[in-house]
Amino acid sequence: MLSSDLVFKEIFGTQKNIRFLEALLEELKKLPRNSLKNKVTILNGNPLNKTNVKNKSVVSDILVEIPGEIINLEMYTNFDEEDFTKSKVYFFRIYSTDLPVGEKYERQHKVSQYNICLKSSLPFTKNLKTEYLLKEKEKNVIVAHDLKGYIYNLDKLDEVNYNVGESDLLNKIFKIIKATTDEERKSIAEGSEFLMDVVTQIRKFLYDEETKEMKNLQDKWKREAEKEGYAEGMEKGMEKGMEKGMEKGMEKGIEQGIEKGIEKNQIMTIKNMQKLNFNLESMQKITNLDKNTIENILKN
Repeated sequence: MLSSDLVFKEIFGTQKNIRFLEALLEELKKLPRNSLKNKVTILNGNPLNKTNVKNKSVVSDILVEIPGEIINLEMYTNFDEEDFTKSKVYFFRIYSTDLPVGEKYERQHKVSQYNICLKSSLPFTKNLKTEYLLKEKEKNVIVAHDLKGYIYNLDKLDEVNYNVGESDLLNKIFKIIKATTDEERKSIAEGSEFLMDVVTQIRKFLYDEETKEMKNLQDKWKREAEKEGYAEGMEKGMEKGMEKGMEKGMEKGIEQGIEKGIEKNQIMTIKNMQKLNFNLESMQKITNLDKNTIENILKN
């Protein structure tokens, strides 16, 4: 499923696939085809290394610049109030940190944020596309034309009354994002060379040996650490049981052991990724640990 933000970033947020990103932005912004060709700059840094495709990102998914505008693209499975709050934090952080010290405010970029989600639980996202702006309350007048946010609720994609106004290409891109199998993606892309190229890149990333190997390593590290933690928990549980009752002690000991096992899993994962030359950003994405914690693990 393309909805994993790591896969989303690999397909639409890497320099090697820049033409996919250009086309997506043109469709989102309703611009003529090829109008953004060679005009999109990816601000996230280097392309992703191959990693576990199921992990949730804690940083901006795809941040790009086009002439006069910064655009943030985020991918969610279930978009709720917490996600919306995080989205707004990203939104205003991007806007507030755009200009270097001493730069004139007239050079401030416009900022747009696109939140693409398989499903939204927010009550006001009843259509495929929801737009949010800064308005003056009494007269309902837009007061900040340089700040715009959008939520695309793909749960409404197949409801004809809710997706009016979006292009056929954009709807098909969304359907490919939503699709769960390679066959389904190929069926959607049929007849379009561009979309078939997108599907081919998704297949390469999801099914090639390097991706599979990394996922297998991740699963192996997790199983080993959890097994070790469970064994320690059993031992501690037996000791506790002798003091305060076997049943209660076993339960608490197992719980503590599993927690310790999870911690060891994270440490083991970081150490193994270091051996495989993963960068710090990839380590953060896979473990959901902050930068300082990872750096401390690497030092010890």
